[in-house]
Amino acid sequence: MKTQADKKDLFDRDPSLFETDYAAVKAIVQTAVNVELFTIPLYMTTLYSIQGVHQITGQNSLYQGRLWPGLAPTFRPGINPSKNIPENEKAFNTIFSVFIEEMLHLQLASNIATAVGVVPVFTQLSPKADNYAWQCYSPDSTVIPGIIDLKDCKDFYEGIDYTKIRVKLDELNHTQNDLFLAIEAGEEIAKGRVKDEEKHKYFPTAPFENWQQGDTLPMFGSIGQMYQCLWDYLDITYKDLDGEVTTLWEKIYQPAAIQQDIFNTVSSGHPYKEFQDMDTVIEGWLPERAKELVFRLICAITDQGEGADITKNMRPSFGLQAVKPINQAADEALKTDYPNFTDTGKPAPSSHAFARHGNGEHDHYERFIEIRTDLECDRIVTWPTWHKKTRPGLNKWQPEDLKTDTYDQNKYPLPKAEEIAGALNRLNDPSGTGDLNDPKREANYQQFCEIATGAIAGITTVLDQFWANAGVGFPFPSMGGSGDRLMMCWAVFGQLPDLSRGVQPIKDGVLYHACQGLDLNEPSTADPATCASAEIYHNCRGSNSCKAQGGCGFVQQVGQSKSCGSSVMSLKTAENLCGPKPPKPPVTVYSAPGDNVCSSFGGCAVPISASQIYPVISGSGQSAITSGIMELNNFGPRPPHPIQKIDGETVPFNTGDMVHDIAWNAYTEVLNHRKQPLPEKPKPSDIRLAFPPST
Repeated sequence: MKTQADKKDLFDRDPSLFETDYAAVKAIVQTAVNVELFTIPLYMTTLYSIQGVHQITGQNSLYQGRLWPGLAPTFRPGINPSKNIPENEKAFNTIFSVFIEEMLHLQLASNIATAVGVVPVFTQLSPKADNYAWQCYSPDSTVIPGIIDLKDCKDFYEGIDYTKIRVKLDELNHTQNDLFLAIEAGEEIAKGRVKDEEKHKYFPTAPFENWQQGDTLPMFGSIGQMYQCLWDYLDITYKDLDGEVTTLWEKIYQPAAIQQDIFNTVSSGHPYKEFQDMDTVIEGWLPERAKELVFRLICAITDQGEGADITKNMRPSFGLQAVKPINQAADEALKTDYPNFTDTGKPAPSSHAFARHGNGEHDHYERFIEIRTDLECDRIVTWPTWHKKTRPGLNKWQPEDLKTDTYDQNKYPLPKAEEIAGALNRLNDPSGTGDLNDPKREANYQQFCEIATGAIAGITTVLDQFWANAGVGFPFPSMGGSGDRLMMCWAVFGQLPDLSRGVQPIKDGVLYHACQGLDLNEPSTADPATCASAEIYHNCRGSNSCKAQGGCGFVQQVGQSKSCGSSVMSLKTAENLCGPKPPKPPVTVYSAPGDNVCSSFGGCAVPISASQIYPVISGSGQSAITSGIMELNNFGPRPPHPIQKIDGETVPFNTGDMVHDIAWNAYTEVLNHRKQPLPEKPKPSDIRLAFPPST
């Protein structure tokens, strides 16, 4: 096979081949989006399999003294006394840093896609037709999508036993870590691992021989080779019979394309660009400058992942290399953008910055090599291990697992640790017999799997619009919410969240209820003991697709749309909203939980955690807003369930109120308006007790 340096047909190419070349570019950039997205649920699932507990903190003391299942980034693992294992904290920090950079890579690949006229799709690997199930992960699969079938690798190479690796979701163990090393392998290792008789399938060079629009792309062999081929296609020049030279890039570049950024956008809550020396968008530049930026973004992706830049002629990467400073997140920026607080609201060192910047010099392959060392020494404990070995038999949560020394100082009416521990145990052992084959336990596990799949679908379905419509906001809380859902499945059952189990499809014309008891159908069709309708588990406004699906109580100003955050966002009023127009100042009216009138007005994290408290609505210190009023909406009894604003009726709320209490008040006011009898308020379900509040 020719090397890239030998190829002459990248330059002075026949212009009649442009359409074929452009089709190849479009196919490669969508494959790049798929590959980057493929790593995210995979790494997340393993990340949240690491056993531990965490505090929920902020500039308040709402959750003082409380611990919740699951780890979070830690400042200097092992330095501060905690109930966690230091090696667990270190491993969590390491994989967390990789996960965040994969989000960056997904953003960069998507911005490259729109710059060449491609609107990226984020549901190809978990399509709606499969109810958003991820079939690319399977105990029988050996295929890294678009890259390689690991069956074509030598049985053993560079310390990895390829006969054991499967492309599946799993806890953090030796084999899963080897899968991650196989994904992040640099060029020298990637080429060396393939059996000689199978090498003809991999490492294609651009332009692809005998490839036509509509053909399946060749398997690239490594992520680096995929980006090398994209680089080379973008370098193509054409020369017609008159000697006129044009470039493929000039013909396809879209200077006005939508570019999105969640890392270097500057705002009051995110004052610094995280990557001070990296441009993360391509917009408004002349073609040559824009092309240079695309190449820099490609180099950033491969430098962080494999430890090597792409060049015009592919070169092997001999040994591991430090990630270049320009491709590392800035320590001071991360500390300011992601401040930490104690559970009493006092400032604390930034664990987010420590996890990311502390690992930033090492590429992803190096980071997984470091984890291998701790795995070989058997220092890392996962949730399955905790359930099976740490506490023999069926694990029982104890109230003390969920308390710190200041537990008794919390002044808010949260469920007791005893109630939450009891709920965690009942979900895993509904009959109280320790029978792991109990059908009720399987039903609970199925529900948690659907919740996890639905939570991720709540992200990918929004991303399908994010790069197509500048008015759609990134579902930030969905990322945290989806992590909670993955982690809770591990923590409750000691089993992985099976993302191959699809969510229940949403039926047109059905009015679903947002949370326990909040059913606006006439008559109510919901069992008061159950939680939200299984079809609509979601975690952020924008990811819910129907009316009256509510949220956790991150109240939204009426008339606003786009994205949400830790409290009311200061956004410009969007145009053409499906809800009522905002009232004139000085009165600010918010949407009630359960009463959102379209997808942009939902809150976060359905179902509502029994521990969810209203934080400060906006501002801080002396200027903090700690109270507000909510408007109420009625919904017609038949499809399409027309919205009927209840004029003159509102519900007050205050910082420190329990969100489900306010949601219930809003719900009963609507029933009063309808002159319907009021049901008895249900006690919190086990799933609402178990789930942590949104942050």
